Amino acid sequence: MSMSQNTAPRVLYVDDEAINQCIATEILLALGAVADTASDGLQALHLVRTGHYALLISDVEMPVMDGTALTHILRHDSRYQGLPIIACTAVSTNEEEKKLMEQGFSAVIRKPFDADALRDVLARFAAPGVGEADTDAAPFSTPPTGVPTEKDIHLPGFSVPDGLARVMGNVPLYVSLLFDFRRELANASADIRRFRQEGDMPAILAAIHKLKGVSGNVGATELYARIVDTEPRLREDAETAEKHLDTLERYVTTTLKALAEAEKTLAPTESPHAVQSEEGEGPNIDKLRPILTETLRFIRQHDTAARDAFEEAKPFLGAFGKAEAFDIQQSLDSFDFDKAESSILHLARTLELELEESDALF
Repeated sequence: MSMSQNTAPRVLYVDDEAINQCIATEILLALGAVADTASDGLQALHLVRTGHYALLISDVEMPVMDGTALTHILRHDSRYQGLPIIACTAVSTNEEEKKLMEQGFSAVIRKPFDADALRDVLARFAAPGVGEADTDAAPFSTPPTGVPTEKDIHLPGFSVPDGLARVMGNVPLYVSLLFDFRRELANASADIRRFRQEGDMPAILAAIHKLKGVSGNVGATELYARIVDTEPRLREDAETAEKHLDTLERYVTTTLKALAEAEKTLAPTESPHAVQSEEGEGPNIDKLRPILTETLRFIRQHDTAARDAFEEAKPFLGAFGKAEAFDIQQSLDSFDFDKAESSILHLARTLELELEESDALF
């Protein structure tokens, strides 16, 4: 059964990875919860102190403030000692899980997570019965013209059914996340190569750990399995590290090639102007251009009105821009105007949308 907005538990999901935020939010909404997101522990701390949450689900390794530090602060505040805090992380062993429980977490969800894992914690910690929401309903019985369907997705090294299951069968959203994953994987690969040149093993391990969680969540099963195998070897045997990193790099390259090939067929074939945006459909370029131009103008003025302006754009983005919208919203919420500007311009390029740059200057 679905829950009304008044009875649905409010959940805060904390993760520095926009793809994971997007997947978790999609599942939580389908399970009948109301979901808010934060990109690090400091943002989460502000939201917890200014709002009321039935449940907090947090990644562990994050910049600014990690999940362990966030949990420590909340557990030492009498107001939040009873708040259920769930670690959602790519731990590999029961020993790691036990250590997290000793640090104050109420339970642990291992990445890659799925609807069953989130349903269980909602039922256990938030509101029994909430997991019986409309989780089996197909969101798109008749996909709009030009939007890919499951049969269009051919990705060697991926379990597409697993990836789709994590976004409740939302094919356009999954395709959007694959595009985002390709970009992030390429960036991570470049970072890891740089860290290798610098001999920075802690940075390599942090990058690989982050990549493990998101690769599992999008269904990149072969890459995920390789990372699961590689990560402990790097920690235990420094002498063979280069060999294992070379092998991992080959898997990354293979995955990037598969994504690049898939993108040729999965990118929208129709002009963006032809698709009117509703939930799950493509972007409405005519509506977006003036709104994003105004948002960009506010961003360049470091004006907080950019947040309200961008809210107006969301209904016209469609599923293809949903993950990037998370990035932009998080940047605006944390007043990172430089990152928000970069993300807006990247979104415009992705949508082949020419913003009215002269109008956006000041």
